[in-house]
Amino acid sequence: MAEPSVPSPVAGAPVADAPRVLLVDPYVAREDPMERKFVELYPSLGILTLAGWLREHGIRTEVTDLTFARDAEPVTRHLRRFRPHVVGVHTKTLTMPRALEIAVRARAEGALPVAGGPDAATRPDRYLDEGFAAVVPSEGEATLVEVATRVRDGVPLAGCAGVLTRSGGRTARGPPRPFLRNLDELPLPAWDLVDMEGYLSAWEHRTGERRAAVLTSRGCPFDCSWCSKPTFGRTYRQQSVDRVLDELRALQDLFRVDYVRFCDDVFGVDRRWLETLLERMLIEGPHLQFECLARVDLLKADLLDTMKSAGLQRVYLGVESGSQKMLDVMNRGTRLAQIQRVAESLRAHQVRQFWFLMLGYPGETLEDIDATLDLFRRFSPEEYSVSIAVPVPGTRFYDSVKDRLRGRARTTRGSGGVSLLYEAAYPESLYRWQQVRFGWEARLARIRERFSPEVAERLSRAADEIHERIAKPLLLGRSPAVSRPGASRESGALPMVVDPPATQGPSA
Repeated sequence: MAEPSVPSPVAGAPVADAPRVLLVDPYVAREDPMERKFVELYPSLGILTLAGWLREHGIRTEVTDLTFARDAEPVTRHLRRFRPHVVGVHTKTLTMPRALEIAVRARAEGALPVAGGPDAATRPDRYLDEGFAAVVPSEGEATLVEVATRVRDGVPLAGCAGVLTRSGGRTARGPPRPFLRNLDELPLPAWDLVDMEGYLSAWEHRTGERRAAVLTSRGCPFDCSWCSKPTFGRTYRQQSVDRVLDELRALQDLFRVDYVRFCDDVFGVDRRWLETLLERMLIEGPHLQFECLARVDLLKADLLDTMKSAGLQRVYLGVESGSQKMLDVMNRGTRLAQIQRVAESLRAHQVRQFWFLMLGYPGETLEDIDATLDLFRRFSPEEYSVSIAVPVPGTRFYDSVKDRLRGRARTTRGSGGVSLLYEAAYPESLYRWQQVRFGWEARLARIRERFSPEVAERLSRAADEIHERIAKPLLLGRSPAVSRPGASRESGALPMVVDPPATQGPSA
């Protein structure tokens, strides 16, 4: 069997005359406070897949990945060496300031800056006003081939399908471009265009494993009211099992990868597809450990048995709240009983759990927050993230609070899930204090392994007393003297005393 190789360019025009595109990932890891906490470094699959597609369609393509950089200076050096016609920049909320800086650098070197990705899709006017010539709000493969060809030939982008431009001070939208129907047409990611060994070595140094990311689908069919879906909408498309296995084998053969993160929005929407993939991994290989993001209503016990046998090590769960009322308000479509069942089953299978939790969603009361803390206390997930709800344009959540936005830019450093961006029921300081309480509970979970349950319970009660008698009254502008001792035990929430988890690891 021939040795696997990274896809090579397919010239659709003489090399000297081919359009040139530089794709840029503006994410700088050292500037991300969340990255310093969770250390989840992978190259952008969106950029690498797009690069592979462009090369197969006759576009000379290179990538500047700023993940390990200190600033955007590598972009300027790449611009001067490569002289691209188009600079495509992937945008996220956190990276907006850097993306705008790159647009300025691109124009200074005679290249046309084009923004893609979720943030530009949700607020294209901002990007068009501040330096970008165009925004591609949806799937970018076919669109960017046409954009690059037009720019090389001097043809205006106005009217190009799938592109937003400025005309007479107004945003002009080209006709929609159909989504790619068959995801198997996508090439393998252009791994050769980034420092794959840098990523893999970083993981190997930290975990002993060479970890990579794989995306098997596009879109999400669910409809959580706080979730923005500007790129793929509510469409859901899945690669074939054969195509996924090809990518897994290539990663193993080319880079000695032994651990994979399936970074689909939801992994295993189609149960029959997932069962087929798992069975073939078990029988044919590659034999890899893996992790994924799953929904509690899809992760059934018998399926979990197979996933564990095939190498499952960690599951990310969008738990969000311990209040059924709030889950319903968020339109999560999940039940507390499902969360509890899955948490218990994962613990029994010794699969690590990473819980995503959210505070500050409209309608949430202090009792709802206590219910979330009680659920967290009961199951003690090994890892977790507690964010403050962020209203993203284009979501029902944003529409419900847009008249109460606090006027602070969403891209303020540290704002992503840390700062309160709208006038909620309580002050930001209270939500920040609640985040501290979750951190304290995570530490108590580790203490329970080393001390008696009585000691852990006394510490837990002391923390609740501090919260009820001092912190909460102060944060709500009341006198601490009026709070009642032991109020936390009279809230009607789940009992505080629970059995310690059967398995416990370090909390993130």
